[in-house]
Amino acid sequence: MILYSTVAKGPKLGRADQANSTRHFMRELNRLGVTSAIDAGGGFQNYPDDYEVLSELHRDRQLSVRIAYNLFTQRPKHALDDFRKWVGITKPGDSDAFYRLNGAGEMLVFSAADFEDFLQPRPDMPSTMETELTDVVTVLAKNRRPFRLHATYEETITRAPNVSERVNGDIPFDGMHWFFDHAETVPDRSIERIHTLGGGIAIQHRMAYQGEYFVDRYGAEAAQLTPPIRCMLDLGVPVGAGTDATRVASYNPFVALFTG
Repeated sequence: MILYSTVAKGPKLGRADQANSTRHFMRELNRLGVTSAIDAGGGFQNYPDDYEVLSELHRDRQLSVRIAYNLFTQRPKHALDDFRKWVGITKPGDSDAFYRLNGAGEMLVFSAADFEDFLQPRPDMPSTMETELTDVVTVLAKNRRPFRLHATYEETITRAPNVSERVNGDIPFDGMHWFFDHAETVPDRSIERIHTLGGGIAIQHRMAYQGEYFVDRYGAEAAQLTPPIRCMLDLGVPVGAGTDATRVASYNPFVALFTG
């Protein structure tokens, strides 16, 4: 929150400077060999207002990176309103191969999102988590919207499948794409539940930056299995990989590839 609040105090660029800045960043990604990226949302990115620059660059054929974006709620206690509105004005896969909507997330509701700072004790999610998350996932399932959910710790991950199982019982997912982001400490039993529900897991290389902090808090033995990629693969769970850029880690893909 210190980082986010500091960024929020910075001056807001004009539209021309926003477009220029975005093109410079895409050129930097191109320099590193990146031609496609997934935007998992992020703080202070309101839809559709803050996506107009990308939309304009796309219309003007000035995107040099293919971008698939996710819609990330920005308003605590108003996530349900956000997703009800967004399913009415968007459809996953709309547009073309250079710029399209992926689905919802990675923040579906604030009450279900833990943090990734291994210097701090594991957070406890509030008691409202299941109710608020159930409401949003129900809307997404009814409208066949893929979703991703940020979760770092077992304590959060163990509770979230309860919601997916409950919603799936009423509105079968039946091949609808959904997955967890991060999942550094996901236990084997939760991986099995994710597999049963047809979910996936997207991992990142945050241990390359915070591994020492993790070892100090949880020990070297636990770090050997963080995240437990081999178990995910052995159980047949689809596994994706990424950088978690730009706030948590570098956008340079070779750091993640080397770590892997």
